[in-house]
Amino acid sequence: MTDENLRSIVDNTADFAPLGFMGLGLAATMLGLMGSGFFTDATMVVSMSIFLGGFAQVFAGIQGWKKGDVFGATAFSAFGLFWFSFAFILMSAGLASGVLGAASAASVGFYLLIWGMVSLVLLLVTFKIGIKAIIVVFVTLTLTFFLNAAVNFGVGVGPLAGYMTLMLGISALYTSLALVANSVFGKTVAPL
Repeated sequence: MTDENLRSIVDNTADFAPLGFMGLGLAATMLGLMGSGFFTDATMVVSMSIFLGGFAQVFAGIQGWKKGDVFGATAFSAFGLFWFSFAFILMSAGLASGVLGAASAASVGFYLLIWGMVSLVLLLVTFKIGIKAIIVVFVTLTLTFFLNAAVNFGVGVGPLAGYMTLMLGISALYTSLALVANSVFGKTVAPL
């Protein structure tokens, strides 16, 4: 093989992480606002869960796979699918009540507890990645799952769970927007 036959493939695709963090941030912010008592209807939460939390994170996860980023691909894809399943749980009482019925508080508690354990393992991995903003997102994500599981198990931490979910949303939005700003300016304008 000669030098003429060697080709270099350059990946010119954009960073997928801002999209994934944006989807997480918008969906979690709406859920946190509802959980904190700013409104009571779940329409916006379901909408954001499907179209931002779900699709945006799954799209980001697919791009992560293409780039060979196992952590980003797994986290964004899995949590994107979480948002789809969460939206279905919220809607099932109305859409499928004749077949499925509403989810019990205990089943939702175990569902959130399992996601909390997954999130905790991924949180431990973020310490190796070493980006503080991502660590904060995963700390608040893990606490959000465990606190919301506790609410469903009857522990009276509802307002705290709502505010933690809101903090998760804000930290994910900050991470997304900081990644975008730093990329556009070509330097650190928002610390990560």
